[in-house]
Amino acid sequence: MVVLLILVALSIVVIFTALAQSKKKRLWRQVQVERLTKVKQHTAGPIEMLSASSLLVEFTFDNKKYSCQTAFKQSLYDSFCANKATYIFIDPENPSQCLDNTFEKSRYVKLWGISTLLMIICSALSYL
Repeated sequence: MVVLLILVALSIVVIFTALAQSKKKRLWRQVQVERLTKVKQHTAGPIEMLSASSLLVEFTFDNKKYSCQTAFKQSLYDSFCANKATYIFIDPENPSQCLDNTFEKSRYVKLWGISTLLMIICSALSYL
């Protein structure tokens, strides 16, 4: 029962932290993609993109070179391969953070919440 209460408390903290960060306004900056590489990894990179194809995007922001790994988007890849001007949005306070990654992370917060809820229900049913 104590473990269940700890998991509930942890879930509440995770959900409220995610909500607080989603409410915080960010000013995203548009930057032009200089290089684009399709990546398939299994052990490295952000957890929200493991085992899925992703893109390693290189760009310049404030005269410094940065890169960010983002979820694979066919339209972005096709645009860059066709030698068209291709742009992504980044966080100016943390240039290695792409806009697409924030949407991917929100999926895992929902998964954490649903998993905890199911565990509470199963635990409650086992005591009946």
